Amino acid sequence: MDAAGVLHSLYSDGFDDGFNQAVHDAGKYRARASAAGRETLSAVVARLAARGRPVTCMVYTFLVPWVPDVARAHGVPAALFWIQPAAVFAVYYHYFHGHDAALAACANGLDPDARVTLPGLPPLKSEALPSVVSITSPEHRHHVVLDMVRELFLSLDEHKPRVLVNTLDALEPDALRAVPQFEVDAVGPVVPTDDVSPSSRADLIHCHDAKPYMEWLETKPARTVVYVSFGSILPISKRQEEEMTKGLEATGRPYLWVARKAGGGGASADSSSSAADGDGDGAQGMVVDWCDQVRVLSHPAVGCFVTHCGWNSTLESVTRGVPMVAVPQWTDQPTVAWLVDACMGAYGGEVQRCVEMVMGDGEAAAAIRAQSDRWREVSREAVVRGGTSKRNLRAFALGTAGGDA
Repeated sequence: MDAAGVLHSLYSDGFDDGFNQAVHDAGKYRARASAAGRETLSAVVARLAARGRPVTCMVYTFLVPWVPDVARAHGVPAALFWIQPAAVFAVYYHYFHGHDAALAACANGLDPDARVTLPGLPPLKSEALPSVVSITSPEHRHHVVLDMVRELFLSLDEHKPRVLVNTLDALEPDALRAVPQFEVDAVGPVVPTDDVSPSSRADLIHCHDAKPYMEWLETKPARTVVYVSFGSILPISKRQEEEMTKGLEATGRPYLWVARKAGGGGASADSSSSAADGDGDGAQGMVVDWCDQVRVLSHPAVGCFVTHCGWNSTLESVTRGVPMVAVPQWTDQPTVAWLVDACMGAYGGEVQRCVEMVMGDGEAAAAIRAQSDRWREVSREAVVRGGTSKRNLRAFALGTAGGDA
């Protein structure tokens, strides 16, 4: 049992000593992981039942689409926890139900103004589509991602589980109802709160020394710092790094940049030549390879978030009322950028111009900050007692899971 009151029981993916591409056949990973996962997860469910703690519902994510088979074998319901926007769920559903050609044609077309119309969604331009729908060849380096999404939606068609989405009704009212074939409920935003202890969090990369960058933030006036992070999975290219550095320094504003190292995380923080000095004048910044993003976004010195638009990062920014500059890379990120832009006026493009548009003194910047403040309050209202997401989660716990909410 962890500090949050969650009991952890392990199951195996068949690679208990770790997956090594130099030794194991990557093409057989999913089949082996599925077979081992079904067997060992089923054993976990059986052990819990024998201890008088029977499982009443299995909630799973898209990486393990075989979980509903285990749930069915044990006679319990399953629910998918969708960790991307409802709009992306709808796009994928329609891709696998007759709209694949139209989506691929729009995503790969030469006309930047071309649009594709899907049931329940507004017309979407190619730049707003998840990158997966552009894949047309098995030789594509990300074709495995398309296969994984296809496997998930085949499973959804078979099992028809309830779908819990990490979003809120006010943000995606139409998208949540764009796939009436499923019961889709918003239960978000599911993000850490400011008072969650470090022992209750789980991060891909661990660094416990937040003191250098938090002390650095303390030296900056309110809403003057540009926070930059492109997630914990893909590093940006050398050219992107150079262009980003040039753009950030051209703003003359202090910046905190999380630059992921190729080998993974670490605990060190190193500053650029002017990071530790100065009062916000000139090009100055601090570069770290990890940070506690929630703490940073909650700090009053942060006035803008230059982000890859991963959905977790986006929701963390929305709930802290921090305006965003969108730099989407792949998968769902283009759709997230479109959604945020449509609702909150985030900007994407040339870094210096966009940062100035968000953090400047003009009417446009004031309007963006007002929208960000508004969505911060709307997102918080959704998860308090009586809020839309709170009601949906309570109904799920009482109805589908049979639990005590």
